[in-house]
Amino acid sequence: MHQEGGGLPVPSCQATPGYYCPDKPVTHRAVTAQSAHKSLATAMMHKRFSTRDVPHQHGFDHGLGHGLGYWREVVAETYFKLQLRCGEGDRLDGQLDVWDLNGVQLSRLQSGALAYRRLRQHCGAQDRQLLVTLPLHGEVGFSQLGRSTRCAPGQFLLESSEEPYDFGYRQPNAMWVLKLPVAALKARIGEPGRFCARQYDNRQGMGRLFHDYLQWVTRHCDTDHGSAARALMATQLIDLLALSLRQHPDALQSAHSAVRDAHLARIEAHVRQHLSDPALSPERIAQASGISLRYLHQLFKDTGQSVAQWVRELRLQSAHEALSRANGRTTVAQIAYGAGFGDQAQFSHAFRKKFGHAPSEMLRPLRAPVHPPAR
Repeated sequence: MHQEGGGLPVPSCQATPGYYCPDKPVTHRAVTAQSAHKSLATAMMHKRFSTRDVPHQHGFDHGLGHGLGYWREVVAETYFKLQLRCGEGDRLDGQLDVWDLNGVQLSRLQSGALAYRRLRQHCGAQDRQLLVTLPLHGEVGFSQLGRSTRCAPGQFLLESSEEPYDFGYRQPNAMWVLKLPVAALKARIGEPGRFCARQYDNRQGMGRLFHDYLQWVTRHCDTDHGSAARALMATQLIDLLALSLRQHPDALQSAHSAVRDAHLARIEAHVRQHLSDPALSPERIAQASGISLRYLHQLFKDTGQSVAQWVRELRLQSAHEALSRANGRTTVAQIAYGAGFGDQAQFSHAFRKKFGHAPSEMLRPLRAPVHPPAR
C-alpha cells in the first residue's frame, strides 16, 4: 500500500500478496453469494448480500481471508472482477443492497476499510461498464488513467471497467454506487474515459439535481413500480449525470479545445432534437450548426466514430430506451420510425447486432397473456 497524490493509501499497480484475485481459485468455500442470499430479496428487483449471514461452519473465518473470499465473489457478481485487501488481522464486515432499474443498477455498499484493484487482465471489451460512486461517511481514494483523486461526501466520481484502477478507504464507509453501460453515457457525452478519476460536486448546479434525483430514486427503489417506471428512472438518472459531467471545465478541456467542445455540444443538441427525422444527414447537421461539412468530419475524427456512426448509435440507444418504457400496444415499427430509421428490417438487424437480441424480444413479455387464477 502507498499514498497516491496525497490521497488515501491504495495498492501499487502490480499483483500483491494478500489480495484476493478473481482469477485465483478460492478453496473450502461451500456457500456462494447467490445461493446464500436468495431468500433475502425484499422486492422483485432487490438483492441483499451480508457477511454476517454466512455460516461459520462453511469456513468463513478460516482459509478465506476473514470474509474476503466471500466478499470478492459478491463484488464480482454485482460490479466486475476486482482484487480485494483489508487490514492485517481485520475481519471483514460488509453489506451490499442491489436494485435493478432495467439496464441500470443501483446499489448501497457498506463495509470496513478495504482496498480494491482492477488489473489489466480483468479489463475485457465485453465488460464495458461505468460505476458512479457517491461516498456517504468518509473519503475514498481513486486512481485511473494516470489521474488520482480523493472523493468526499458531497462529491461523486466515475470509474471505468475498461482500464485498471485502484480504489480504497481507510475507515468503515458506506456509498451509493450506480452501474451503467458505457454505451448509454457515450451516446450523450462522447467517450466517457475523459471524465473518470475526477471529483464532481453534488451540492450545487446540475450535480445537485443529479444527487437529489438519485436520493429520490433510493426512497422508492424497494417499491416495484413496474418495468416501464424503472426504465424511465434509469434514463432520467443518466440524462442528469451527463448534464452534471458537462459542467466540469477540466473534463471538457481534457480531450478537445473549448471551441471544439462548444461545436460538439451544439451539434449534439441539434441531432437529439431531430433524431426521429430519417433525412438527418451530415450535410444537414453541418448546415444547422453553422460549420462546413469538412470541419464537421474533422471534429468527429477525434471521437473514433464517423458522424453517421455516431447518429446511428444515438438512434439505437434511443430505441432501446423507448423499448424499455414501452407498453403492450407498442410495435417495433413505431419504435424504429420514432428513432429515425426508415426501414424496419434494417433497424431490427442493427439492433440485434448491437444488443444481442431482436427488438421484438423486449416487447414479447408485455404481450404475454395474463391467465386468471384457478378457482
